[in-house]
Amino acid sequence: MSSGASTSDPKSRLLALAKSTFERAREKMAAMSKPAKILFVSTALAAVVLVSWFGYRSTETTWATLFSNLDRDDASAVVSKLKEMKVPYRIEGEGSIEVPQSHVRELRLELAGAGLPRGGGVGFESFDKLRLGATEFEQRVLFRRSLEGELSRTIDTIGSVQSSRVHLVLPERSVFVGRQEPASASVVLKLRPGRALGASEVAGIVHLVSSSVAGLTPERVAVVSTDGTMLHKPRRAGENGDMGADSEEQASSARSLEATLEDRARSMLEKVVGPGHVDVRVTAELDRSRVERVEDRYDPKQTVLRSEQSSVERSQPDTTATGVPGSESNVPNGTGRIGADGGVDGITRESHTRNFEVDHITEKRLIQGGNIHRLSVAVVVDGLKTGPRPKEEVDRLTSLVRSAVGADDKRGDLVTVESVPFLDIETPAPPAPHPFTLPPVPEHLRKYVPFAIGGGIALVLLPIAILVARRRKAAKNAMVLASPQATGIMVTDAELAEARHDLPIITKLKPEELRSAAHERAMEDPATAALVLRFWLGENEHPTENARAPMLTD
Repeated sequence: MSSGASTSDPKSRLLALAKSTFERAREKMAAMSKPAKILFVSTALAAVVLVSWFGYRSTETTWATLFSNLDRDDASAVVSKLKEMKVPYRIEGEGSIEVPQSHVRELRLELAGAGLPRGGGVGFESFDKLRLGATEFEQRVLFRRSLEGELSRTIDTIGSVQSSRVHLVLPERSVFVGRQEPASASVVLKLRPGRALGASEVAGIVHLVSSSVAGLTPERVAVVSTDGTMLHKPRRAGENGDMGADSEEQASSARSLEATLEDRARSMLEKVVGPGHVDVRVTAELDRSRVERVEDRYDPKQTVLRSEQSSVERSQPDTTATGVPGSESNVPNGTGRIGADGGVDGITRESHTRNFEVDHITEKRLIQGGNIHRLSVAVVVDGLKTGPRPKEEVDRLTSLVRSAVGADDKRGDLVTVESVPFLDIETPAPPAPHPFTLPPVPEHLRKYVPFAIGGGIALVLLPIAILVARRRKAAKNAMVLASPQATGIMVTDAELAEARHDLPIITKLKPEELRSAAHERAMEDPATAALVLRFWLGENEHPTENARAPMLTD
């Protein structure tokens, strides 16, 4: 029995404490005025909502993207692996998988170790599962699919590319075919939102594909974006690629040159006539031909002796004796006859040859297309208030424009400057920002917005609650001072009934008469008037005493 009493006493005490607390709270609520009750209930509800919201946020799972833009095969493989690992996940959008934020890095490492995601398509890993006895045709098709998948994975690593697909045409090689068909390729690119591929990036993709496939040249590769834009056009047989494929690039160069010259002329003229008072248009004709020129130049003043050859030739005279045989010719110390010509001297011949090296310059020059062939510049300058600008001023502006754009008379450049009054069109002023428009909240601060709102509500309600409590306390003190015991004025029920009977009926009086009657009563009996007013001000808080207050409206 003692154990039962000991166990029931705490329960009874707890119930008694709860009951007494509830009774005190009810008495406090009953003693409050109507505005105080509304404020108290609003504050309690706001506190309950904030506490509930904070509790929900603390237990809510924060999701983060594990992988995005996955194809169906990779998404299916990743989901199967997450189910196997018993990790909660959810699929958002197309090909995006989200997991709890605290497990993102760990899951990425584990899935990478398992070879997921594979990057879309079929790669060379498909040969790991090649069945025994596969035909040559199956192997050839599998090789083409694997090569397409590997190229697609490589192209997807480019920053501006979201996804890609590669299609290859690989003709079958045969020794019985005299003319082999060349390989070709088509690449479809899906770019990331707001991104674009430059000419160098497209050229890189083309060379990547052509260098990865045997027998494939860059001229046989087509690159297209998903919106149908031709990024690289394959060249037909016999087409001059240098002249045809670069036409778009040359047109872009012409537009860029025109914009540069326009800005240069406009910025200079605006410093003279003021911003908004000049307009410039430039048309540039570019020479798109490419010329290869070979030039040989000789300088006779610049010579060098390369070789020299000299030769001397001498011939001796014939000294053989001639005459009649006999004693005369055989006598010692006799004189024989000299030849008939009578000459005694020989012949000498000399020759000198010198070879000189002349300065020779061979110049081979390749002139690329894109040089300026002709410029046409049109400038319109706003006139003065009294009319067009003077001719002298227009001529000076023309000279400035010619110098700014680099006009050349030998090319036949044309520069025209005209002074014409501009049409004054009033542009509507931009709408003024709303004075209560809040600045956008940064992404990393949005999660703190509810906390800031809750704190702001608490800061607003707390001073109001304190003010109401102080006013209630002041009203109580005034009520105590206004009671008959505090003022020393004792009024009996008969006196109150008599005073009540003598008062006029205010519902039948006009406002002026009502104001005059109240003033007269207050002047005749100030103590009673003060007592009535005090009871009126305190009727909501002291219903037991209000029964004694005179009612003027009856």
